[in-house]
Amino acid sequence: MKKTLLLLTLMFTVIILHAQKLHIDGKISDSEKKAIENATVYLLKQKDSSIVNYTATNKEGKFSLKIDEVKEPSVLKIDADKLSSYSKKFDRIDQSLSLGDIQLEKQGLVNAIDEVKITVSPVKIKKDTIEFNAAAIKVRPDSKIEELLKQIPGVEISNEGKITVNGKDVDQIMINGKPFFDKDGKIALQNLPADIIKNIQFTTTKTKEEELSGKTAKSQNTTINFNIDEKKNKGLLTRLTVGYGSDKRYEASGLASYFKGDTKISLLASSNNINSQGFSRDEVFDSMGNGRNAWMMQGGSFSTVGNMTYFTQGGGTKGIQRSTTIGLNYSDKLGKDADLDSFSLMHSDSNMETRSKVSRSTLLPTYTLQTNSESNGENESKQYSFDTSAKIKLDSMTSIYLSPRFTKNSSFNFNNSRSSTLNNGKLLNESNAYSSNDSESNSFNPYLYFSRKFRKKGRSISANINSSISESKRDNLNQSQNTFYQSGGTTADNRDQLARNKNQNSSFNFTAGYTEPVSDSSSVSFEIKYETRSARDLRNVNDFDNATGDYTKFNQLLSNNMKQRINQISPEFTYQLNKKKLNFWASMNLDISDMKVNSVYNGQQYDLQKNFVLPQYNVNLYYQLGEGKVLSVYNYSNFNIPTAEQLTPYKDESNPLITYQGNPDLKNTWINNLYLYFNNYNKVKDLSYYFNIGFTYRNNDIINFSTYDNAGKQVITYSNVSGNKNINAGGGFSKTLKWKNNKLTINPRFSMVYAYNNGFIDGQAFTSNSYSLNPGLNLTYEIKDKMTIKPSYRLGYSFSNYTNYNVTNVNTANQALKLELTNYMLQGRLVFGNDFEYNTNSNIAPGFKKDFYFWNTSLGYSFYKKQFTAKVKIYDVLNQNQSVRRTITDSYFEDREDLILKRYIMFSVSMKLNKFAGKKTQ
Repeated sequence: MKKTLLLLTLMFTVIILHAQKLHIDGKISDSEKKAIENATVYLLKQKDSSIVNYTATNKEGKFSLKIDEVKEPSVLKIDADKLSSYSKKFDRIDQSLSLGDIQLEKQGLVNAIDEVKITVSPVKIKKDTIEFNAAAIKVRPDSKIEELLKQIPGVEISNEGKITVNGKDVDQIMINGKPFFDKDGKIALQNLPADIIKNIQFTTTKTKEEELSGKTAKSQNTTINFNIDEKKNKGLLTRLTVGYGSDKRYEASGLASYFKGDTKISLLASSNNINSQGFSRDEVFDSMGNGRNAWMMQGGSFSTVGNMTYFTQGGGTKGIQRSTTIGLNYSDKLGKDADLDSFSLMHSDSNMETRSKVSRSTLLPTYTLQTNSESNGENESKQYSFDTSAKIKLDSMTSIYLSPRFTKNSSFNFNNSRSSTLNNGKLLNESNAYSSNDSESNSFNPYLYFSRKFRKKGRSISANINSSISESKRDNLNQSQNTFYQSGGTTADNRDQLARNKNQNSSFNFTAGYTEPVSDSSSVSFEIKYETRSARDLRNVNDFDNATGDYTKFNQLLSNNMKQRINQISPEFTYQLNKKKLNFWASMNLDISDMKVNSVYNGQQYDLQKNFVLPQYNVNLYYQLGEGKVLSVYNYSNFNIPTAEQLTPYKDESNPLITYQGNPDLKNTWINNLYLYFNNYNKVKDLSYYFNIGFTYRNNDIINFSTYDNAGKQVITYSNVSGNKNINAGGGFSKTLKWKNNKLTINPRFSMVYAYNNGFIDGQAFTSNSYSLNPGLNLTYEIKDKMTIKPSYRLGYSFSNYTNYNVTNVNTANQALKLELTNYMLQGRLVFGNDFEYNTNSNIAPGFKKDFYFWNTSLGYSFYKKQFTAKVKIYDVLNQNQSVRRTITDSYFEDREDLILKRYIMFSVSMKLNKFAGKKTQ
């Protein structure tokens, strides 16, 4: 391992020291001899218009384009907004050049060269939107659009499919501004070819209200939009893959998508038992023998949920899943004034086999409880969904947006489990249980939005109705034997029960707002929202009656009935300022709520009524320091109301090992969040970097107040504490070096979380300080059309310090070294890929494997004009794949191992046929 690291370090040190030897210098100005900042300067190869390198001018209009010797004809091109392009042809470049002053004329005077295909600028930046020209991003032939993203600086795609752009989460992916089956975009990313895309846009996510009204986006997330090239927005895409392998592993998928202007119709179907999520993910290479896989094991990662900081390490989907999916998606322009964003029908059917082993240490003031458990089970589920959305323009000033959604689910699962809890080796309790759930649910969510603009710019009114109606039924069978060992003897709590649960939920939300401009760049808005929510939960439990041979003996202690209704009125006032480089908005609102709860537990009536008047505020500052430099500061404060279950003082003893009891004296939790974000994308130096830091403080935080008896049985109620807080920070850097047919991308990154928590455990106060550090480094080295090498290293380190515990600290560390290799032979028709990983953990409990090697390999050959591809792939060659993870919280830590997919070999054949504007393409 040390030799491998040394060789990699030496190789990439040599590469990094290599830099472009030549340069082309100049100064750009307009017809009035004013310097032009951020004009794009790039050199193209004449034969195929591929970009050799590009840069941008500085504040003085100067540029220096670094290149290697170019032995073939090339063209230098300069683009600037609202000015004509400049082009200069070179037969050969073997020395540095100084072009002196270059003057760009106003548009209309075009200097074009017939032999060269003129392209647009590689990157455009406009306020909070960054646009990348897809033609400037060279990916392998027949790659999917996911490969385009991977080549863009600042974009990271985790092995779980989570996408971030410069540290910000991506929550929407669109095609031509519309969803493709789903807004998360997974189906589009893994199935649409990259060569039909014209550009990729990154912008702040907008709600539908913000989009239609033109208001500034308030989200902290990012939307990615892929625009299809107009020349290829008329055609047919088809793909079909079938495969079969060892251990009866199989995969089959098909996609047909028709494009014609605004019309898009897509059909898909897939089925597999290799844990492929939804539609075809192509675990090794896509059907053309290109693209990396999502095989590699998940590394360690940190997250903060509520008051608990977690470190988890493990990989892949937990369990072994068989899934089948069928879907239809349609979008179109329906007449002059109607736009169908999406019409989607989906059906999925899955079966998941699970198995797990857990070792948990519960940290108490004077001793530690050790709980060991094992379980296995199976889950079957079916889902049907209908989702559509459309925009209708009633006139030039008035718009309506509607979006109804219906979902039907049914599932059956069973689980066998056994557990034992010990104190210093002494057995306190043990449990053996079988449980099953048979459930079905339906939900309907209609949404309607109305917007009306006026002749005065910025003045508008709006209204929306958002409703939700859902119902679920669940039959839960519980057969368990629970034994408690105490000094006075042994007691048992054995159960054989059938619980019938019924849940009904509905909500109605109406919002109306008015916006008035106070200047050409600022406005004020007043909005009032009315919301009513109701819920009914019914649980009838019957014990098994030997006399009748059925579940007919009503158990009043465990049966309950709860009705809850909340009415809320929220007036809100907002001020917005939109300048060329500055966006600022601030809002204040009051949530005036009335809560009524009526419940029956163990034959006793509980009535609860609470009234709340809770203030909230939001402040956001967005400032563009320069081209590609963005600073954002966000602060918000709000209150969280306790749930009805937390407030109602009944005892829930449905779990024989844990009893819950509400606390009617709970106070509302006040939360304050502060977030700072900076991002810089430098076209001149071809680098980008970002950093962010966030702080959260919680007053009257609701925590579990737990106690344990001598048999290890837990009783939980709820209490308020103040002072819980956490700080999270992160940053990343990306630099790309290019020379000849080589490209190296360097991407170090770092994240950390600190959390301070105080609470109660076994009736005594405690505090914990948790730290998590997660540095990493990714390198990507490419030799065009020959080889791609992607080494990466990640360290995850977590430690927690405790007071008033019998232990003072807990820590864990995880390291992962990965190497992805792709070789292209026979002009890209033969692709050989290998993915390696070594993963090691510290402080894992006995009985769990601390380290393992993971290796996948595949060989794909494309033939018949690359329309067919034959593949053989071996997943987990060494048969060592495992899923081990450690979770650390403020009151316990646990190690867990789950059933996971292991070694198999699969043979598959893929076919694709693309036809654009009457022409077949490869």
